[in-house]
Amino acid sequence: MNYAARLAREDAITEALRAANDAIGDETPTDQAFKIIDAIKRMREGQPARVTSTDRRDYLAEVQEKARAAWFAAAQGPEHDATAGIDTPLGRLRATTWRRPWAGDRGERIAWASEYYLDDKPITVAEIKATGLAQRPTTRKRRKP
Repeated sequence: MNYAARLAREDAITEALRAANDAIGDETPTDQAFKIIDAIKRMREGQPARVTSTDRRDYLAEVQEKARAAWFAAAQGPEHDATAGIDTPLGRLRATTWRRPWAGDRGERIAWASEYYLDDKPITVAEIKATGLAQRPTTRKRRKP
């Protein structure tokens, strides 16, 4: 199950428990109320809930911009790392960014590189896109002259 489905499931379960709690109110819960609450809690291990809509926010672009801004703000030389992070609905997304000299077909260049972590666990760009945290393509399509 991906992160977006897990988040949707937890939201649905939390909302169902809140509705059951509101329905019970200040009254003493009956055995039937306890059975309903137990059934809702057991759903945590069941089938994933579907995500019907999410806010269109590009967390990947935001963390990349913050990391590059941190890199420029540090100004410690061309070969240092900068780290920045933002809070997402799935946890803290953190990026470590650096620039290094790179020798390509067209000569010596400077290349950006980044590593991404979600709650201190490594995550790839493909996984970030699959969770819905990236809303734009991360590669450009260039036309040949």
